[in-house]
Amino acid sequence: MPQTLSEEELWHSFIAGNSIAYETLVGQTYPLMFQYGSKFNKNKDLVKDCIQDVFLNVWEKRHNLDSTIPVRAYLLASLRRRIHRKVQHELIEFNNIEPDSVFDPIFNVEQTLIENEKNMFLSEKIAAMLNTLPDRQKEVIYLRFFQELDRNQIAEVMQITPQSVSNFLQKSFTHIKNNWISASYHLSGIILSLAFQQ
Repeated sequence: MPQTLSEEELWHSFIAGNSIAYETLVGQTYPLMFQYGSKFNKNKDLVKDCIQDVFLNVWEKRHNLDSTIPVRAYLLASLRRRIHRKVQHELIEFNNIEPDSVFDPIFNVEQTLIENEKNMFLSEKIAAMLNTLPDRQKEVIYLRFFQELDRNQIAEVMQITPQSVSNFLQKSFTHIKNNWISASYHLSGIILSLAFQQ
């Protein structure tokens, strides 16, 4: 199975009965699912178990799946629900376990392409601002720009309305813009200070 096939093409082929397409789809999407799941729970084994459950469920339901659904959004939404259910089950079974299913990414410069020191500095600055956002806004930003989902797909994953997605994005952009302006004034002072020292 060519590795260049898109997720949608692999999905269509899998639904049509191609088991190799299924294996290739699992291989291609597992890393992004693990990355997303790890932002909800720090227990890597739990996240891996949930991913396996999702793929097993997909395989068992393959004859009834819709070939036109957005694959990435469907898989991430399934994983998100699975992790929440697993955590809730553990909370009921073991009263001493603290809940750990809140989206909590740590944005860092490695998540963006960095070509030079200037871009490194800008990436660090943006990452720092993203890390100050509320959890729901962080998740919307992550899904939109790091998983490349559209507004409707994000709404499906997070089980909110598309308008709520737009609202979260708008609030995030406003926060970043305001903090960028504030940081720029501070930065200008530092640059001037360094310039006079040379």
